[in-house]
Amino acid sequence: MDIIVTVPKKELKNVDAEEKWSHDLTEKQRKSAFCFWSMNRRPKRLEPGDRVYFIQNGFIVNSNEFLRYEEEGEYCEVTDRYWKGPILVMDITSIPLKKPVPMKGFQGFRYTKRIE
Repeated sequence: MDIIVTVPKKELKNVDAEEKWSHDLTEKQRKSAFCFWSMNRRPKRLEPGDRVYFIQNGFIVNSNEFLRYEEEGEYCEVTDRYWKGPILVMDITSIPLKKPVPMKGFQGFRYTKRIE
């Protein structure tokens, strides 16, 4: 089942940097590139192939495909940070929503049905 998470305002610059970095990748590089999202707890109903939707500035604006969990954590070369586990590992390709959905930000995650 898909989930929704909120991007904190202090992380918006990092998200923009990651988006710019990912757009500069070749197709071959993109296949081995990932993005990470740190969680306090694992969403039990999130399965590989599900989507993780992101709220930014009061709107669900995009999603990434969930690939797997990492319990130990991962290093992000774009932001030069180590993400502590558990983390969600997602495909780097971000899919923008054709029509952003208004939603107030919140802590944690919420389950949702596929939006688009």
